[in-house]
Amino acid sequence: MDNTEGSRVITSVFRARKNLELCLTNRQMSIVLGSILGDAYVHPKGKICFEHSEQQKNYLLWKYVELKNLAYPQVAKVTRKDRRNNKQTISWRFFLRQYFRPLRAAFYFKGKKVVPDDLNLWFTPLLLSVWYMDDGYLDQGKYPVFMTECFDNKNISLLTEMLREIFKLQSIITSKNRIRIVSKSRTQFFSLIEPHITKDLKYKLP
Repeated sequence: MDNTEGSRVITSVFRARKNLELCLTNRQMSIVLGSILGDAYVHPKGKICFEHSEQQKNYLLWKYVELKNLAYPQVAKVTRKDRRNNKQTISWRFFLRQYFRPLRAAFYFKGKKVVPDDLNLWFTPLLLSVWYMDDGYLDQGKYPVFMTECFDNKNISLLTEMLREIFKLQSIITSKNRIRIVSKSRTQFFSLIEPHITKDLKYKLP
């Protein structure tokens, strides 16, 4: 890929100022990277925001417990008014500390989310599961679909290639630019993710 020159590299060691360093475990890296593929947002200064709806509060709290040593010590309730219907919405969020500028460089190009060149080196079943819990759903109650509209066609194709090469999962790109796992790969897909799906998101399994 040619999103930028020399900045698409993922590392598990992060630094803030000269003498502060964080080293993430492989498990933490899978959760962070899967979240960034999904709903998490990396701020330009390196802070990462995790936010989920009231219905997925327990899922957010699971992430917070897993990443607590990297995070600011607060999970906050966020209340907004939906301008479309004038209804109030509630969500919950927390932030990781400002160590993660390298992930901003790896996952964003000119403000748009992209797929880093070496993401395949980090693509574990747990990463896949977190990505699905964030951005996946069951179509017709049986076909796993990833909502990948935030990526362009080139990056979506790269994700489908990774699914095939790493996990032997066959998928198609729908007319809405979403990735759908095809019938013959469903069993393999669910066997990979089921051990990692949190209790409150079991509804995303068949």
